Amino acid sequence: MLATPKTLNPADPEHLDLLHRKLLYALDERPVFWWKRGTKYGVVNGETKPMWGMWVFFVQRVVEHRRDSFDVASLEAVYMTDLETGELLDTYENPYTGKTFSVPGRLMGPETQTFLKDGSSVAATHLPGLDIKRTHTLGPATVVANDVWLSFDSSAIVTRTTESGPEQFRVNDLETFNADISDVLDDDMPSAPARATLHLISSWAGWLGMKDQPGSQVTRLIARKAFQFEDVAPQIQTLLKRTHPEIAKDPISALERAPETF
Repeated sequence: MLATPKTLNPADPEHLDLLHRKLLYALDERPVFWWKRGTKYGVVNGETKPMWGMWVFFVQRVVEHRRDSFDVASLEAVYMTDLETGELLDTYENPYTGKTFSVPGRLMGPETQTFLKDGSSVAATHLPGLDIKRTHTLGPATVVANDVWLSFDSSAIVTRTTESGPEQFRVNDLETFNADISDVLDDDMPSAPARATLHLISSWAGWLGMKDQPGSQVTRLIARKAFQFEDVAPQIQTLLKRTHPEIAKDPISALERAPETF
């Protein structure tokens, strides 16, 4: 386990490494759950249009700790919801084209990523039918009174290996995590309670049929960490029990299942 400093120095790379591990994950092997709520927007000619609501669920677990790196296993479930009713969407009418599409699969992973102490990741992720090349930027951290905010940004190029042609999708993920410094510096707390705000800037999702339409998509999300599935937002518990009851019953074991195919 990493040594906990007496005071937090946001400019110290060792302290940024500690923040990364303790805010997002844990210093031991306990699983953590993240739930997220937000809205996906389309952006054309600088004008934003809300497209759908989102509930997002993550189960994550550090499966290997090392001084200079660590491995994280994760599984994600993404739920698109109607903006007015909040109901789960199985089909979606694209407001830009008027065409209706089936909503794609809701699970991503499980996958395991290796992070270095500077926040960067090792190599690309290969999932069935999908290659993901990511770059990460850890920090800066901002300290005010008993609050610390940690920036953790990533850029990804996603290529469907079953399709020919150039990269299909690009996304930039700007995340800000917040916790109490007293929790970060508590030796008896391997994982600090944390919350986050996220902003994703991406190209059009391929299934929307917007390949030739200039523009992009933006996602705004709020997020909170939980240490038990029962503490995840009730809306996500309901959605997961409805669509993947086996994962809702044992989300930790789901990290061992075969990855989803794209």
